[in-house]
Amino acid sequence: MLNTFRIPGEGPPVLLVHGISDSSDSWLVLGPECSLAFLLADAGFDVWLFNARGNRYCKTNVKGVSKKTFWDFSFEEIGMYDVPANIDYILNKTGRPTLTYIGFSQGTTTFLTACSLRPEYNRKINYAILLAPVAWLNNAENPLLNFYALNFNNLKELSRSAKLYEVFAYDRNIGYYVSAVCNNSSRLKVLCNLFLYLSFGLKNLSALSQDRLPVITSHIPAGATAKAFFHFLQMYVNKRFERYDYGPELNRIRYSANKPPEYDLSQITVPIALFISDADWFSSVKDAINLRKKINSIDKFIVINRTLEFTHLEFVYGSRVNSIINKPVIEMLTRLKLDHRLDSY
Repeated sequence: MLNTFRIPGEGPPVLLVHGISDSSDSWLVLGPECSLAFLLADAGFDVWLFNARGNRYCKTNVKGVSKKTFWDFSFEEIGMYDVPANIDYILNKTGRPTLTYIGFSQGTTTFLTACSLRPEYNRKINYAILLAPVAWLNNAENPLLNFYALNFNNLKELSRSAKLYEVFAYDRNIGYYVSAVCNNSSRLKVLCNLFLYLSFGLKNLSALSQDRLPVITSHIPAGATAKAFFHFLQMYVNKRFERYDYGPELNRIRYSANKPPEYDLSQITVPIALFISDADWFSSVKDAINLRKKINSIDKFIVINRTLEFTHLEFVYGSRVNSIINKPVIEMLTRLKLDHRLDSY
C-alpha cells in the first residue's frame, strides 16, 4: 500500500519525490520557513508528498506474500509502477490534466525510469525539477562508494546468504542516538563529522540546519530495499545507466540480451530543470552534462559553484537550502504558472 500526503492548495499540483532510504518527511522537517513543501503551499501550489514503497509509510505487506518477494524491487519498480500510480491518483483527484514533478537524488532516478519505460506519462507531467540528479555515477567522488564497488560481488552474496532484503529500516531510537552523537556539544561529534564527510563530503555539521537536527535524525533513515542500493552500485561499477542485472540467463528472459539494456532517455519529452552542485560527491556536473546530452528537453541547467561547498544532503537538509534551492525553485514555478505553462502540456 502506498501512502501519499497532501497540503491542499488551489494552484497547480506539484509532486515531491524523496531520495533513497528517506520519506516525504524530508520535505517537511526543516519547518514552515525552510521546507520546500510548506513554501510551495504558501505560494499557492497544491502539494503532494510521495512515499516510495518500503519506507516507513509504505511497508504494509500483502497477505501471503513472502518477505523476499515483498522486498524484490529497486528504483525501477518505483518508477515503473509507484510514480505512475501517484500521478494518476493526483490527476484524478484534482481534475487537472498534468502536474509538476520535483525529485531529489533517487527521486530523480525514478522520474527518468518512469518517463523512459512508461513514455505515455510524459504528457502527464508539465515540468520536472531534478535536484542532484542521479543516472550515471561515472564521476562520483564518494570514497565509500568506491570501497563498496571493490567488494560488490561479496556484498551481494553476503546480502543473499543473510537474507538481508531491507536496509536502513526506520527506528525512532536510532534517531535519538544519532542526535545525541551529532549535536554541537557532544564529545563524539568527531565521529559524526567523519561519517558525514566520508558518506557525503560534508565538511562541517553547521552546513545542516542545526536547530532542526534532532527532528531530521528522528525521521531518517526511513527504510529501503537492498536491491536498490545494489542497483546503484551496479551502475557505478559498469559506468552505465542501466536496468538491473539478473545474470546472463535471467537477463535473456527479461531483456532478450545477456546484459541489461541502458534506459532509453530519448523517450523523455518533459521540460526539465537540472540543479547540480559542483561539490556533490554523488551527482557530479560531468554526469549531469552526459544526462543533458541524452535528453532533448532539458530547459535549464543550473550549477551551484564548488566554492559554496554545497553537498548532496544539503539539497533538502541544508542550512542554506532556502537561498540556494527553495527560492529559485519557487520563483521558477511561479513564472511558469504565470505563463500558463503548468496548465497543460
